[in-house]
Amino acid sequence: MSENNLFPRKKDIFQKSTKDVQNIVGRPSVDTQYQVIFSFGNYQNWLESTGNAIGKSRTNGLDFREKMSIMCTEAELPGTNFETSLAVGHHQGIQEEFPNLRNFPPLNLTFYCDADMVILEVLEKWMTYINPVQKNKRDYAAYTRFNYPEDYKEILHISKFERDTFTEKTGDYISSMTHYEFVNIWPTNLTSMRVAYGETNVLRLSLIHISEPTRLLSIAY
Repeated sequence: MSENNLFPRKKDIFQKSTKDVQNIVGRPSVDTQYQVIFSFGNYQNWLESTGNAIGKSRTNGLDFREKMSIMCTEAELPGTNFETSLAVGHHQGIQEEFPNLRNFPPLNLTFYCDADMVILEVLEKWMTYINPVQKNKRDYAAYTRFNYPEDYKEILHISKFERDTFTEKTGDYISSMTHYEFVNIWPTNLTSMRVAYGETNVLRLSLIHISEPTRLLSIAY
C-alpha cells in the first residue's frame, strides 16, 4: 500500500503559527468582483429584425450589451452534478453507485432595471423572437410559430477576478482571472417584477437561461 493511502501521521497535521498562513487566509476570493459579458452574435436576428434598434441615447452612449453587463447585479458561477446508477451484487453485501450523466444547472441572472427600460426591452424581444405571434396580436386567428434555434441561441461569458487583479505587482505573484463560457444559451423564464406603493426599492429583473449540456468551457489564466 502506498504511503499516501495510510492514515495521517502527526507530521501531517498543521501545527505552525497562524502567521505562517496569513497570506493564505488573508486573501479569500470575494463575490463582488466579476463581470458578465454578453457576447451576442445573433442579436441582429432577434433584436434588430423588427427595425427598432436601440439607440445610444437610451444607453448613455454605450452599446446595449455593455449596459446589460454593468446592470447585471447577480450571476452564478456554474455548478455541476452527476446522475448515478445503482449497481447491486458486484461485491458481496455492497451497493455501489456509478456516474452515467453529468448535468449543468440553468444559469440565473439578475439585473437592475434601468429607467429607460432598455434591458427589459432587449430580453422581451429576445423571448418574443423565439416564439413570435403571427398576424395581429388581437386577431382571434393569430398563431405562434417557433423560429430556428440557430437564429436565437447566444454566447455569454462570466469573468471572475479579484480586487488586486489589475494592480501592478512587484513580485512574481500575479492574480489570475477565471473565465466561464456559456454556449447556446436562450432564456426560459423572465420572472415577474412586483411594483407597489411604500418603501422605494430598485426594480430588479430576473432571468433564467438554459443551454446545451456541453455549454461550459472554463479557462483560468
